[in-house]
Amino acid sequence: MIVVDTNFLIFMIDPASTQDKNGRADRVNYFLKTLPKNTVIMVPAPSLAEFVAGRARRVEEMVETLRKQKGFSVQSFDEVIAIETGERIAQVIDKMPENQKPPGWRVAMKYDAMIAATAVVRGASELYTDDAGLGKYLEGSLVKLRMIDDLPLPPEDPQRKLQL
Repeated sequence: MIVVDTNFLIFMIDPASTQDKNGRADRVNYFLKTLPKNTVIMVPAPSLAEFVAGRARRVEEMVETLRKQKGFSVQSFDEVIAIETGERIAQVIDKMPENQKPPGWRVAMKYDAMIAATAVVRGASELYTDDAGLGKYLEGSLVKLRMIDDLPLPPEDPQRKLQL
């Protein structure tokens, strides 16, 4: 089982809504095509919330598109994940000097920690994202952080087209 974050969903379902640097949408979609058929792809409830918040006018279309994806499962935010989230936030806060806390750190920290805690509690092997900051919430766990930019691009068509 793997876990994907909000940005993964954006590049998969709604890439036109963001800057698609480095072929991220192509990387995500090619990755999904090459996954073993029985792979469970978990979407933490906080990731779904962030995804929908940016697309509130199109919520039905976006959620329906996600529901049609094979292997995808939305994980509820439950009591066990809530406790794990609190513990992961406490670990990071203990290591963070007061003068290095960016504005709005509490809100960002909560969502990131919720996503990471979901991956840890549900026993995911990997968490896919374009946010390296999630890594600090995975410390001490078996979940590996995988960056979207490190996913392979789809192979180029060997038959090149002539520019006429």
